[in-house]
Amino acid sequence: MVGKNQPWKVDTILEHQMEATSIESTESGVTTGLRPWKGQSNWRHQHHLKNVHGILNIFGWGLLLPIGAIVARNFSKFPLKCDDWYQLHTLCQTSGYIVGAVGWGTGIWLGNSSRQYTLKAHRILGIIVFTLATLQMLAMWLQAKKEDECGKWWEICYNVLGYVVIVLSIANIFEGIGNIRSHAAEYWRWVYMPMLIVLALIAVALEIYRWIKSKNQQMPFDDNDIDASQQI
Repeated sequence: MVGKNQPWKVDTILEHQMEATSIESTESGVTTGLRPWKGQSNWRHQHHLKNVHGILNIFGWGLLLPIGAIVARNFSKFPLKCDDWYQLHTLCQTSGYIVGAVGWGTGIWLGNSSRQYTLKAHRILGIIVFTLATLQMLAMWLQAKKEDECGKWWEICYNVLGYVVIVLSIANIFEGIGNIRSHAAEYWRWVYMPMLIVLALIAVALEIYRWIKSKNQQMPFDDNDIDASQQI
């Protein structure tokens, strides 16, 4: 009797093990339990797509766009001058937009393919960031002349829109990281935080240098300095 029942017991154990591999995703609220092995394959596929989604968004919205803003503010004329600053700024903005748009599209696909999607704030912020970034890209390629009154207002709106996109992008990146309900959330924080801190330190250092240089240019000459220069 034991020998006859042994295959049934083995099959039962294997069946329970297969059922145990059907994973309920706690990161996106997706439940895949119809077929254990198929569910596990789908979960792995979505897990890889989530990693791609995070990497593209961090690199596109979270790194390239801030770098482009730093270049435009500090290397156009003052405090530092670089003849190729506009090409570099355009390259960073365009590349950041394309990479970020692919990451955003991946996130939209993941949300639409989920049966129970609960990350509404992350989704709404992503749509707002993509919309504003699209408007900024159109404004960059359809810019007005700076000599006109319209050109001055265009420059103000373009700069304000760019900073808003960067702030919302960084906020949405941390929103997405906070929605990860596993130890991977800490990993993603340690990946992005050092990059963000380095960018912030560079921006602060350039702002300090800008302030020092502007103060030196506004400093009036002393009479003794003028007399000394005349004697030379």
